[in-house]
Amino acid sequence: MGLETEYATIVIDPQSLEHQDLPASIFVYEQICEAIRRDQPTVKGLFDTEQMFLASGGAVSFESHPLMHDEPGGLIELATPEVRSPEELLACQRSIDQLVADATTDSETSFDLRVLKNSSDALGHVYGCQENYEAEVARGFWLFLYRIMMALLWCMQVISLATSLPLLWCMLTIGFVMKWRKEKRTSSTPLPTEIEVEGSWDDDEPHDVPIGRHDIEATFASVPSWLTNGFVGSLRLIHFPTVLVLRFVARHVAFRSQRKYLTAMLASRVAICGAGNLDYEGRFRLSAKAMAIDAVADMGGFRGEKPVFVFGHWLSQFCAKSFLSLSSTRQMFSRRQRLQIGLSDSNMSDQAEYVKFASVSLLLDMIEAGDVADLPVLRQTVSSIHRIASDWNLIYRVPTSRGELSALEIQRIYLTAAKRFVSETPATWAGESPTVIQRWESLIEAATVFRHSNQKQRNPESDEAIGRIDWVTKHWMISELGPDAQWSDKKKVDLRYHELSPDGYYSQLLHVRPEVILVDQEQVNLRRRCPPAASPAAMRGWMIREFAGSEEIIHAEWTHALIGRGRNRKRVTF
Repeated sequence: MGLETEYATIVIDPQSLEHQDLPASIFVYEQICEAIRRDQPTVKGLFDTEQMFLASGGAVSFESHPLMHDEPGGLIELATPEVRSPEELLACQRSIDQLVADATTDSETSFDLRVLKNSSDALGHVYGCQENYEAEVARGFWLFLYRIMMALLWCMQVISLATSLPLLWCMLTIGFVMKWRKEKRTSSTPLPTEIEVEGSWDDDEPHDVPIGRHDIEATFASVPSWLTNGFVGSLRLIHFPTVLVLRFVARHVAFRSQRKYLTAMLASRVAICGAGNLDYEGRFRLSAKAMAIDAVADMGGFRGEKPVFVFGHWLSQFCAKSFLSLSSTRQMFSRRQRLQIGLSDSNMSDQAEYVKFASVSLLLDMIEAGDVADLPVLRQTVSSIHRIASDWNLIYRVPTSRGELSALEIQRIYLTAAKRFVSETPATWAGESPTVIQRWESLIEAATVFRHSNQKQRNPESDEAIGRIDWVTKHWMISELGPDAQWSDKKKVDLRYHELSPDGYYSQLLHVRPEVILVDQEQVNLRRRCPPAASPAAMRGWMIREFAGSEEIIHAEWTHALIGRGRNRKRVTF
């Protein structure tokens, strides 16, 4: 399992800079990456040259549209290495939190940059955390059907690639001509006459194009916007049949049991793991991510949808990665695949962070073992998610297969089933399960006490929920401003609660309640540079430390790395 977290950057400036004076998103990303490279060895990604893999086994990516690189904003995504233990994942997550915070502070800019680990900005844009688990994609007949659909998608991938390439080369040609004509009017810069591409479309290697990334962006930027929009629309039309088949697989074939029995747990989980959010109308929600959910299973980006179960990485595999490798699609035929969950908040609390993924990991074991008899199923999924997330009093009830239940009642049903499952599991196989149960139950108890307590008279030194449940802690901080506080002052608390710096509001709370910290700092320091040994990331991290900065060319991906070039190129599978 692993986590991907999108971090927002902000500029703290007493002079109130204008929009045009703020740093470009690509500049901020490059400066943070440069600071990370000073911290540890790194290599470029295989499919995305802007992606950077770390010696810690994780990765850094730039989440911004190519045409928006010169605008302020943009998100920095850091992914943890793959791990097998919730305790290890918590340490890895805290290590990348500290890594990006330190890199922002150490970046060589004239701006006072800070980073926020939140789920929604002041403009209402939703981003944040996504969870990833290795799970059985299907069994029996459904596995057979799944593989048939993958074979069909591979054939469609080949057809889409053959149709897209002429459009791509046409776009590049137009861009080079437009760029050359523009440069010719201002200087005597000659037109580039040759693009050398080595290898084939099926060699799993980035093509050696002697043109920098900024040159390619400048080339596409030279094309009139109406032509660019037409080109993008044509590509989307070409890949639309692939999207339809992928949607069918996502909604009806893949991860059927997981989607059926996990959804109620994920919907009710915001009651104990939600990060909290103040909307434009001053209403407090348990989770901005939950309020944005509009589907159960979908691509998560093709048309701007925000599903509970995200299959955008499959869309990337069959559409975007086709331009670099067709053979990489063979991994899609494996029985175990990556299950990605989009209904997940960016937590500051160690206990909320831990329970968030540890409880799901335990439930996935239960589902694969067939122990699902007492697990509830939501009747009206999307509306139930919104109803739960909009109720910070924790009183709303939603229809399920076991009648109408509140969020805390649903959580208790799952907890009871998990307790029984763990009690029937031999001690040698239990692992961290007792710890998961204990921490999960304590959060439910803290939320229950909040539900029945006098919420106007809360004490951070004695209230068990404050410091452990993020949305309760944030709600208390906002309430402390008083009933006459302006929306902007409340929103400042909402945002700077997530600031990863000594000035961040949650960071300051930890000085009052240090007992809520679960992770050991020595373990965090270790995971900042070295991935866990019992993980595919161990080999990736070793190779990056060994070959980064050497004469050998190395590019990394989550599943493998390529070292060298030409006939001496070697592939190492993790």
